[in-house]
Amino acid sequence: MHLIKYYQLLNISKNFLWIILILVCSCGSSSKIHSSSTPTISQERKPVDKISTKTIVISENEREGSTQVIYKNQNLVESTLFSKYAELIEVPVSELTNAKLYNFINEWWNTPYKYAGNSRNGIDCSGFSCLLLKTVYNKEIIRGSAEMFKVTERVKKEDLKEGDLVFFKIRNGRISHVGVYLANNKFVHASVKYGVIISSLDHEYYKKVFASGGRLKE
Repeated sequence: MHLIKYYQLLNISKNFLWIILILVCSCGSSSKIHSSSTPTISQERKPVDKISTKTIVISENEREGSTQVIYKNQNLVESTLFSKYAELIEVPVSELTNAKLYNFINEWWNTPYKYAGNSRNGIDCSGFSCLLLKTVYNKEIIRGSAEMFKVTERVKKEDLKEGDLVFFKIRNGRISHVGVYLANNKFVHASVKYGVIISSLDHEYYKKVFASGGRLKE
């Protein structure tokens, strides 16, 4: 009698173990299916969020008819900007020194593309590049990527400096896109698909359509 009970208990234990094994296997397989069905998004297609600039206060000086920008904790703001964009450009934070440039980029970050647009509701590549050069470097240039190409001096990729223009032949083998060079082969531009974003000249697509760098004549 005791042997029969022991045998029954042994069978129950075996069945219980089999049930646990089946459940574990099924959970493992379902997790694999879930992970494989989730598409990976490359850095090129995943713009980072705009950095908060709530620490910046704008005050109007009505008597002088001008606008003053007052920075609270300015060092902290600049440090945050440089840290974020140094990571995107893949350079040491110490290499970024132009706070005006990166604050401008941050303010326009992810602004959607709009042909002939010139506002936060939408802007195109030449409009963004012209506005950046005017705001950051106080340089005027005619709008339109092809026209900008004609009035700038040619610069090789390896000789590009911050603030230079980068031109691309995307449509019909003609100059049809422009951006502004930053550092480490990275440039900022208003892309048709993602709006204002930083991209790399080393990306396969931009390597293929890159035409030349351009520098405004002194």
